[in-house]
Amino acid sequence: MSQSAEPSAVPSRNEVPEALTWDLNPLYAVPEAWEADFARLDEVAAPVLAMQGRLDSAAAVARLLDAETALDRLLERLHTYAHLRHDEDTADDANQSREARIRARYAEIAAQCAWITPELLSHPEAELRAWIEASELAACRRTMLKVLRNKPHVLSAAEETLLARAGEVLSASEQTYSLLTNADMAFPDIPGADGKPLPLTEGTYRTHLENPDRGVRKAAFETLLGTYGKLQNTLASTLSATVKEHVFMAQARHFPSALEAALFDDQVPVAVYEGLIGATHDALPLFHRYLDLRKRALGLPDLDMYDLYAPLVPSCAESVPMEQAREWVQEACRPLGAEYGAALRTAFSSRWIDWPENKGKHSGAYSSGCYDSPPYLLLNHHDRLDDAFTLAHELGHSLHTWLANRAQPHRTAHYPIFLAEIASTVNELLLTHHLLGRPGQAPAVRAHLLNHLCDSFKGTVFRQTMFAEFERDLHRWEEEGTPLTAEFLRERYCELNRTYYGSGVAANPAIALEWCRIPHFYYDFYVYKYATSFCAALVFARRLRAGEGVDAYLGMLRAGGSQDPLAAVAAAGVDLRDAGVLREAFADFDLVLADLEGALGPAVP
Repeated sequence: MSQSAEPSAVPSRNEVPEALTWDLNPLYAVPEAWEADFARLDEVAAPVLAMQGRLDSAAAVARLLDAETALDRLLERLHTYAHLRHDEDTADDANQSREARIRARYAEIAAQCAWITPELLSHPEAELRAWIEASELAACRRTMLKVLRNKPHVLSAAEETLLARAGEVLSASEQTYSLLTNADMAFPDIPGADGKPLPLTEGTYRTHLENPDRGVRKAAFETLLGTYGKLQNTLASTLSATVKEHVFMAQARHFPSALEAALFDDQVPVAVYEGLIGATHDALPLFHRYLDLRKRALGLPDLDMYDLYAPLVPSCAESVPMEQAREWVQEACRPLGAEYGAALRTAFSSRWIDWPENKGKHSGAYSSGCYDSPPYLLLNHHDRLDDAFTLAHELGHSLHTWLANRAQPHRTAHYPIFLAEIASTVNELLLTHHLLGRPGQAPAVRAHLLNHLCDSFKGTVFRQTMFAEFERDLHRWEEEGTPLTAEFLRERYCELNRTYYGSGVAANPAIALEWCRIPHFYYDFYVYKYATSFCAALVFARRLRAGEGVDAYLGMLRAGGSQDPLAAVAAAGVDLRDAGVLREAFADFDLVLADLEGALGPAVP
């Protein structure tokens, strides 16, 4: 195994080989085709708008919903192309303009259609329930039931129109944050171990934190967070504005809190959210044991935040080229069956994936598409082991979409994030155990992989739950009238970090600025789903490796959004309302940690 190379200079978009980019031709072959469809929006919206005041029967509602589906599919197609082009080079003017235009049209059409739900709910509930049972609305039953469920939180037609028209303005802070941190922000180079400059970007940051040289790690940590720190007052303002938006919308829709508003659509009880935080607090001594092991294995007098990604077995920090990552993921996912494997091969051969980092590219990784396109993947691959796991993760999302789109009509194909993170994490766990099972494995390699699994617990359960607690508190502070200033956020974040990481970590003061660079804080209670989904995925992955529950698991993926997420997971055999699932997850972490301690053995004092 070879040592990972330091990241080289980041190429411009036009320097990236076409074979390593996604093929967006299934959406639009040329920008002119996108413009032609954009020009059709009024024509396609007209049948929807013509139904206003005419929803007087099940047949009329069915006509409306059919017309609405046609409009939604066109909007999704236009938006998908625009945002993918935007994210491949966020600094490109044409990409920015196209994405801004479709965002504005989305908001405009949403305002024009804001009368629909209030008009439906103006009918007596008994009449609506009779319509729901009519044959004309059989395919839209879940849509109609969700409309009824939202009745206490739907406003008048005029109020709904006003809120819809304000949508683009209310979300401006998130858009500002995205452009500021992806397009405008630049980080200075840092000195490498040999004194030569190394480029620092959000894409290369993790690579630097994995560098065996502690000076490189520290420089990357302090430089990146210090750069964010120069804009901390601006970023506190964008974050505060986003939290205010969430609180305002919750209050406008008569929810007791922003948290309850965010959980409502998925029908997730607040007890599940709070239970996750409580169970994680109970497990912190176990986490601190892992951190102490990490300090001893690295031979450090103290452990700092920039030491948390350094490989415990540096000689096993593999370079994983794209070809190797593809092969591993396909082999690891064999328990999911032939259809799943064929879809993976299509993902690679049909260029669903945008692989390397380039200047201006959106940071991180995601899966995105629409009902009428392939489920595309954006990556920033740097030939690290972690990038192979990112590939497995995002393919979990894409294959979930692929299965749901083929099994469900448009209205019930889209699944909530709560389910999405199960599919992605199962793939990561399958890859982990595939690599652990390779024959002739040296003890050091096994220790390296076990540590990766421990790091997955650290990053997906402990770290994301810490984020979830901070996000909960952000909204509580706003609801209580506490100003979210940069100084206040630094102090509170530092305190919370100290609680989670314990006294055994000598946290560099720059950690107080980490909230500045977490885009998920703008996503309205998103991060807790990573942690709960990881716990569910542990159960599913264990069963799949044993050849059990494959049909039930794939059935959950194919179900898309046809059920509430907790119900869908329970139908597949895991009940996340049961605190025992969380306890089981932390018991698994205990076992993996003990295995890692044994694998490191006498090498650790």
